[in-house]
Amino acid sequence: MADDAAPQGSDLIERLREQGHHVEADHLARHLPLQTAERGVLFALREVCETILTAIEAIDPVTQTMIEELRLEVEKHLRLHEERKTS
Repeated sequence: MADDAAPQGSDLIERLREQGHHVEADHLARHLPLQTAERGVLFALREVCETILTAIEAIDPVTQTMIEELRLEVEKHLRLHEERKTS
């Protein structure tokens, strides 16, 4: 995923420019360096996982223990990624 962040950011900036959103594209290009983009993607992934897990838990409360284990796994993987980046 980390290797895809830069090309995806560039693609998004280019699409914005193609659609006539030059100011927004410039803003994104200035304020979204690779590490910031990566962290943003990881944060978004964490939020999506949390939303999905909460929905499953609401539908079937019996899954609470399993859901907590999944939450911990997601958090563990995201933390490991962050620690590798800062090392």
